Amino acid sequence: MEYSIPALLQDWTFLPGSTAALLLIVVPYLWAWSRLNRKRAPLATTGRLFSFLAGAGALALAFLSPLVSLQQELLIGRTAQQILIGLLAPPLLWLACPAHIIMRALPAPARRWTVRIRNESTPSGRFLRHASHPLVLWLFAFSVFLLWHEPAVSNRLLAHPALYRLSLWGVWITYMLFWWHPLGTGPRLRPTLSPIVGFLYIIIGGEVPNMVTGVTLAFRRTPAYDYYVDRFAVSGLTALQDQMISGGMIWFLGSIVYVAVAVALLARVFRNFEPPKPPPIAWDATERTIAPGLEHRVLGQKLK
Repeated sequence: MEYSIPALLQDWTFLPGSTAALLLIVVPYLWAWSRLNRKRAPLATTGRLFSFLAGAGALALAFLSPLVSLQQELLIGRTAQQILIGLLAPPLLWLACPAHIIMRALPAPARRWTVRIRNESTPSGRFLRHASHPLVLWLFAFSVFLLWHEPAVSNRLLAHPALYRLSLWGVWITYMLFWWHPLGTGPRLRPTLSPIVGFLYIIIGGEVPNMVTGVTLAFRRTPAYDYYVDRFAVSGLTALQDQMISGGMIWFLGSIVYVAVAVALLARVFRNFEPPKPPPIAWDATERTIAPGLEHRVLGQKLK
């Protein structure tokens, strides 16, 4: 059977597991934001709400839209899911300050319990601080990125739709951890990264592997994933064209996000730098600067 891209984009499938997971993300934040907003708390701003809804919308497109059907037939669909869950949703969600807003809205006993878990003197607190080290999360995200694009691993996951969707959620969690430290809006378990370190963190750990992968797929002369070669039945598009477009999406769209965020972090260095202000000019009246005919005023001041 031969498919067309417009027909695949009209195929909506209800997935109870993905819907429940998305509700577990959205409902607590909306409840906490509305509660703080009723108290007129400065933390619950409209901008943060819009940022969260945009991030949740990106997740909904990845898990509950026709991309689910498109991904089964085209590498383009899988690439679009990767961009949504790894590059767009995590930064938008973190900019909404979900940890702070939900914590502030919790009852006092729940807040105290959370603080005890994060306390550095407890085993759980020490574990969280070691596990959340920027280098640990950087290496973890880099390893997941390589596994996600490894043909042998990808072919096995794609052959089992339920396992593939579960792996998508794992990729999303991985990139939430990756973006946590450079954006600096999550729970503060460690010191905030300096803008320069955050810039290098994103460029080396995100942009470089992303660009290399995108260029490799775009210019490769043979299909990288046997799964799509065996199932390919989309009119007007060959397997190599599908792969070339997917590589271009990873390369171009990924670079836009990584470079934009990295430059925004680096801009903090220059924003915090203020050049010294010039000393004020002293306008002391003297015989040389006084207007003709007013010399008696200067003389009178000197006599006093």
